Amino acid sequence: MSLVLYIKNRLPKGGFLHNVLTLMTGTAIAQAIPIIISPILTRLYTPDDFGLLALYTSVVSLIGVIVTGRYELAIMLPEYDEDAANLGALSLCVAIVIGALTFFAVGYFNATIAGYLGKPDIAKWLYLVPLAVITIGVTQVLNYWSTRKNQYRRLATSRVAQSVTNAGVNLGQGFAHMGVSGLIVGNFAGQVLSAGVLIKQAWVDLLKYRSSIHWGRMCHNAKVYQDFPKVNSFHAFVDILQSSGVVFIISSLFGSTVLGFYSFTLRILQAPLGLLGASVSQVFFQKASETYKNGGDLRALVKKTIISLSAIALPIFVTLGLFAPDLFSLIFGKQWREAGTYAQILAPWLFFNFIVSPVSQVPIIVGEQKKSFIFGIIGNSMIVLSVIYGGFIAHNIKTGFYVLSGSIFFYYVFIVQWLFMISNKKAGV
Repeated sequence: MSLVLYIKNRLPKGGFLHNVLTLMTGTAIAQAIPIIISPILTRLYTPDDFGLLALYTSVVSLIGVIVTGRYELAIMLPEYDEDAANLGALSLCVAIVIGALTFFAVGYFNATIAGYLGKPDIAKWLYLVPLAVITIGVTQVLNYWSTRKNQYRRLATSRVAQSVTNAGVNLGQGFAHMGVSGLIVGNFAGQVLSAGVLIKQAWVDLLKYRSSIHWGRMCHNAKVYQDFPKVNSFHAFVDILQSSGVVFIISSLFGSTVLGFYSFTLRILQAPLGLLGASVSQVFFQKASETYKNGGDLRALVKKTIISLSAIALPIFVTLGLFAPDLFSLIFGKQWREAGTYAQILAPWLFFNFIVSPVSQVPIIVGEQKKSFIFGIIGNSMIVLSVIYGGFIAHNIKTGFYVLSGSIFFYYVFIVQWLFMISNKKAGV
């Protein structure tokens, strides 16, 4: 941490690396907390508990990814802050409508939804979903507004607040033997506090641009950026449907224990790397949008970002590929060795996902969302079909994971080449 601060303080303020390191400072704290407490949590909670948490978060994520109609992504693009503010207001209006629809769906079909998920115990936790998705909507809007204004310290603070709150509830209710509620309530409480921190810090901006928000201007911007709900929202929904679908398939075919091992594997690997990737992604989106509008070398920025992320991730995933089962058994307890085996098999997939995800916003910037959507469907289908193969044909989840990692390698090679190609596109061409 001190090394990160030392480097950050010697970089030009407002520069790409300075902004990344500002987010990474908070991210480093936020990612360290769940990793540090994981050996405790694996002794307080069972694989079944983590499986139920995975089902809950999958439902929330499935709705949360489209709760704003994806208009929050467009906040980065307008020339004038007044238009960006109206896009933020539009996003929040969409979030309230979808949150209300979710409330009625959960109220009327609670037992039915729980039945389809194959886990009746999830029923009572579904009532948290409408509040959780609205909270996600607020957080997403303020995240992109803060990114537009280069207020990266806000994002770092909110992430630390979320991580600390989540961990505190996890541990407190875990030691009180409250069961899975410690994991689910902790997740929800962390989201709420994160949104609260962003609202408090952005309050001055909210008051400043309040008078600029008008229904007519919101409708105008909704039309200008209509590709976001029409195309990008479907792309994002397909992406999250893949991850949620895998969770639902594993739960249905292999049970909550196997799901618990799988979800814990992703929790351990994606928590630190996901937060780091999110930090790079947000700064990259701001910098890439600016570079493209000004006619700069977007391809060079994409190349630099991919190489930097590869240098960070490669040693981690090579280590996992060689020693993951032994490491998981040693750190988390012998009952979690199987999760380490999953990590070992899935390491190639997670590595490529980590280095490509932050630059996957290039199609949004250069207007290639429709092609990106098609390629996304292909990639997500490969993942889901690999798991289905493991369940219905091989009757072995690990075989499905081997197929997944092997096939997805060739997919990501193609995607990287395509991103390089379209990043040569110039604004107005």
